Amino acid sequence: MKRNRNDNAKKERIIMLASSAFVLAALTMTGIYMQSKNAEPEDDGYTIDFTAMEDNVDDKLQEIAQNDQAQNQPGSYSSSLDNQMPETASLDDDLDYMPMEVGSGLIQIPGLTDGLQEEADLTGEKDGDASQSTGTTGQDTEDDQAAAGQEGTPAPDVTPQAEETATDPEGQAMADQVMETPVQAEDTGAEESNVIVTRTLHFAETDGLLRPLAGETLIPYSMDGSVYFSTLDQYKYNPALMIAAAEGTAVTACAEGHVIDIFENEEIGHAVTMELGDGYLLTYGQLKDIQVTLGSYVDPGTVIANVAAPTKYFSVEGGNLYLKLTADGTPVNPEALFR
Repeated sequence: MKRNRNDNAKKERIIMLASSAFVLAALTMTGIYMQSKNAEPEDDGYTIDFTAMEDNVDDKLQEIAQNDQAQNQPGSYSSSLDNQMPETASLDDDLDYMPMEVGSGLIQIPGLTDGLQEEADLTGEKDGDASQSTGTTGQDTEDDQAAAGQEGTPAPDVTPQAEETATDPEGQAMADQVMETPVQAEDTGAEESNVIVTRTLHFAETDGLLRPLAGETLIPYSMDGSVYFSTLDQYKYNPALMIAAAEGTAVTACAEGHVIDIFENEEIGHAVTMELGDGYLLTYGQLKDIQVTLGSYVDPGTVIANVAAPTKYFSVEGGNLYLKLTADGTPVNPEALFR
């Protein structure tokens, strides 16, 4: 058994050596083949043949020499070119526009400067017509004057001022302004009529008050004790005087005054407060159809409003005029000052 194993091992070694030798031989042959193939010259189209270039140079030199001889002969191609040069020079006449120097301001480009050129032409034509018409007018005037001199009748003088007025827009504007001056003066007069002249008012209790309307005292002034208010069904102090009056009765000013406030509240409705001077203020309440304006001055006895329907605070008492007088904020009995 042992001998057979040794024989098999030897056979395997021989096979491996033979295989290796075969592989090496194959690789060697392949390398030799590839080397011999690459060594062959390859013409890929990019090879330059300098010998051929030298031949071409000689041929070109001969061709140039022949062309020079041909140009010197009459009727050659070069002479025909010389004859055609004037035609080439005349190409400028075939351009759509004339070349201009840069910066000259007269460059004309078709399609771009046509409108500008037309405007310039029109302006020039208008100026020419105006000058021509002026010249014609002057000539006609001279002819008229000469004719008038011959006939013995003096020609009408043309006043320069009239001409300036007819042709000068500023003069026309000044004339219009002069015409408008009386209207402005009228407006100024209207504004002056609306200006309120300030008055210096003075009032003293000894001056007294006019009764604003005829009527009985409905609720008297009382700051010393409380009085009864029927609508409220309670007693309280009363810093004002309520005078009974039917709705619509005219109310006149008790004294000269300055209207400083026109207002409305729930208790006395629409009301007007006037300053009498020296710290005295007089408030009229329960009014409608008020005829005075804020800031105006009122003379004694002037109608200032009418009595309105009573508010809900005086619905039981009925229509009345609310009248309150204060001196530096302290209530004063106005009924004591009636005269």
